[in-house]
Amino acid sequence: GDPIMHPEFLDILRDFRKKNPKLWLYIHTNGGVHDSSYWQEIANIMNGYGQIDFGFDGLEDTLHLYRRNVKYDVAMRNAKAFIDAGGRAQWNYIVFRQNEHQLEQAQALSKEYKFYNFLARKTGRFYDHTNECEYPNWPVLDKNGMQEYVLESPVKEEHKNPSVQKIEVIKKMHGSFKSYLKQTAIKCDALLGNKVVITAEGVVLPCNFFEHNLYDARFFNREFMPGANDASFYNGYNQIQEFVGRYKDELDINKHSLEYVFESLFWSELVYRWSGREKLMECAMTCGEKFTKVWDQGGSIR
Repeated sequence: GDPIMHPEFLDILRDFRKKNPKLWLYIHTNGGVHDSSYWQEIANIMNGYGQIDFGFDGLEDTLHLYRRNVKYDVAMRNAKAFIDAGGRAQWNYIVFRQNEHQLEQAQALSKEYKFYNFLARKTGRFYDHTNECEYPNWPVLDKNGMQEYVLESPVKEEHKNPSVQKIEVIKKMHGSFKSYLKQTAIKCDALLGNKVVITAEGVVLPCNFFEHNLYDARFFNREFMPGANDASFYNGYNQIQEFVGRYKDELDINKHSLEYVFESLFWSELVYRWSGREKLMECAMTCGEKFTKVWDQGGSIR
């Protein structure tokens, strides 16, 4: 979720900063709530050691299509308050058909408002896991599950995700997409970047894609679009949920030190399961050699 919704978020940042004056504080947010002073205070806490990526996927008439109920003028005011207080900010812009025509205007605004960088993201959302193909529309539902409208894939090829564009090529090379997942070597992004994720309940995991499997509604009801990775389900159970479930107590930072957590057999089994019959398909989907739709969105160390 968006960290700015946590009622104690500023205190959490202050605690990190107190522990380490040069710790890099990196935040992703839609910037849609609080007043200017809140964002000025984040800049003060960061004190030159941090960055905010603001998810502004469109301008005044299009931002709300993906960032539901976010008001453009409020979000932009907050980003400007952060920047003017000395904060380093990046504008992340997921390109859809609905906002594609505003991309150059948004880039110009980012320079005017002195964003550190502007990143046009080539979304990998338009991949149908069930039918192993690209699909043009992503339905947007209300709280009752009724479709209100759809988000559409960009028109221009340079704005489309490169991996999603080559699905049919991969299928021809391997017979099917699931066959590719079973065969591909895995180049783990978390391992390359020396990263781990600690979930809200304190479970230490290799990456947020493991976290998605534990908490994302799509992995409990696969009727939700754009759908979970169907290949990750065997005999009715989710691979990651089953795997993490066996080690969950050992991975709990509330009960153990980080050193103890890293001594768990979970990590050696993780590496073992990057190949062989019990291969972790979430890892193959995210960090396989030929299909890297997440990293093709832009901004990865890969």
